[in-house]
Amino acid sequence: MKEYEESHQKGVVLIEQELKKGVIIADLGIQIAEDGRVWLCVNGKALIRFTPLNEKDFKLYEEIYG
Repeated sequence: MKEYEESHQKGVVLIEQELKKGVIIADLGIQIAEDGRVWLCVNGKALIRFTPLNEKDFKLYEEIYG
């Protein structure tokens, strides 16, 4: 698998599945779109979706959701 260096961007993270502590045997998938959107999937289902925001929108979301 190709290695990617750590990078950071600000945006919105959506949790798509109920999370609970524990261990599962899983097929982990990750997709990164050219525009910065990220999907993390477990066993073929989206677990986390990330959508980047510009600085203005990020500050607005920060004010609303803290």
